[in-house]
Amino acid sequence: MFTREELIQFHGVFRNTQEFLEIDCGCTNPRYGDTAGKLRVYIEGKIEIDCTCMDDCPKVNISPIEFAKHAGRTNAHNNWKSQIWVFSHDGHKIALWRTCLLKYHTQTFQRPLRQVVHRDEFLRCSQCNKERRFILRNKEACKIYHQALANNNWRCSDVPNHSLTCDDAEERGSRKVCRGCPRDSKCGGCEKCVCFGCDWCRFDDCNCQTCVEFVINM
Repeated sequence: MFTREELIQFHGVFRNTQEFLEIDCGCTNPRYGDTAGKLRVYIEGKIEIDCTCMDDCPKVNISPIEFAKHAGRTNAHNNWKSQIWVFSHDGHKIALWRTCLLKYHTQTFQRPLRQVVHRDEFLRCSQCNKERRFILRNKEACKIYHQALANNNWRCSDVPNHSLTCDDAEERGSRKVCRGCPRDSKCGGCEKCVCFGCDWCRFDDCNCQTCVEFVINM
């Protein structure tokens, strides 16, 4: 999988087969120190890590992003290639992106089937023209937003339990950029938080075209 010339620059190689390479790795938290692991690079491009921070650590067969997050690193979705390291032949730590270990890695994020991830959405009141936040963390909240979106005359007072009125202040612009994306709190919309249809935000008792088409194609 990797040539002898490629592997001679590393320390801590366990196995190098036709299917995968297994090698010592780690991730350093500036506050808590190193978290050790075993990294496996597969010929089809998949990367998995078994955390060895403790003998009974349950974090096995996890993605490099999950491993970096487990080590306490922030922005792991963007920076895991520089946050996770392996040992060079002389014992120095080398970031993954500086090595040949990622040459097979071509994976990009794909939303798993029926994975429920929805960022917060905003809707403008037809009466006061203020934008109001909808926090979509469960099916009930998604249905409330879906119904409000279809209502051209939606008003602040239509919020369930009458918890909002037109007299309440609108959120500051600096606060609106935080919309609950699991990738980045200030994400402008990415494949991890923008859902184009799932069984949380589409409804079999709704007659709108988007819901009808979703139910038919399920």
